Amino acid sequence: MKKRILRGLSLLLCVALLCVPALAAETEENPAADRQGPVAVWGTVTRLENGGLLVKNDSEGLSEVVLHGEDIICLDAVSGQEVELNSLKDGDLIYAWVGPAMTMSQPPQATALLILTNIPADYAVPQFYEIVSVAPQAVPAIEPPPALTWTEVTAAGGKVLKITDQAELTPYRTKNIVRLEDLVPGTQILVWSDQAGTPTRVLVFPYAYLGYVNCYDDGVVTLNGSTLSQKAKVTESGETLLPVRAVAEALGMQVHWDDEKGAVVSYSEELAPEGWTSQALLSARPGGTVYGYEADGTAYEVGGTCVIENGVTYLSQATLLHLLDLYPAV
Repeated sequence: MKKRILRGLSLLLCVALLCVPALAAETEENPAADRQGPVAVWGTVTRLENGGLLVKNDSEGLSEVVLHGEDIICLDAVSGQEVELNSLKDGDLIYAWVGPAMTMSQPPQATALLILTNIPADYAVPQFYEIVSVAPQAVPAIEPPPALTWTEVTAAGGKVLKITDQAELTPYRTKNIVRLEDLVPGTQILVWSDQAGTPTRVLVFPYAYLGYVNCYDDGVVTLNGSTLSQKAKVTESGETLLPVRAVAEALGMQVHWDDEKGAVVSYSEELAPEGWTSQALLSARPGGTVYGYEADGTAYEVGGTCVIENGVTYLSQATLLHLLDLYPAV
């Protein structure tokens, strides 16, 4: 559930941002600066009878905000260890990161993704980021490639971080080894830095996607850094469409044509999530309706342009990435 919550904000933002015409994207000097990520709020907390947390907000723009969430991650700001949310007391100082969507109520309400507590006075609180692009160290073209000694990541909002192999990388809730190579677009991280702003410790949250996609101005599409065999298509209105089969098969998924449904993408046995009883994931009929499928096979209609050209079925970038659980890198 926590993995889905961490992923939910990103998916919502990705769909909205990818609907911007490609022409507008070409004029952006720094697309990462306009990519919205988790929003920080901080202040003293008061527990509400309905289970919410009222924060007397010290950040700019809001005096109060109510935090909600099914499975909020709550951590000690110094150690990074988990803390029971119920242990928060009225008057405690907290830092929280929430989704940008807030209710119009007074005070506004928001879904909390992460809360930090037990914050010492004058302490440099670690910061929560979502990586949207990566510029890794160049390494010699040999096999196996040598381990990175540094990588430069850009977070939503435009913050650039150079993380070296001197920083302590630890995974959240697992004992897996985390490397600089694992810091890819879509990864969410909590970063402790020294007085010079150099990251000294990075807590890496579980990756919530099947991969990440880059779509360049010349139409070239890459999936997890590998170039696909077919390019993207841009409509007269400026909407970017991706080749369905090329993207799905690069993930190891299966694609077949159905006379009624159009292009049907299905999970392979290896990729199917636990409890998934229906292999079908999406169907897209050119000029017709696009459907996504629940785990039990229930179909639901989704928006998105679908066309066929020279035997290739294309689907709106935002829709395809959302349904295939892919992150749109910049």
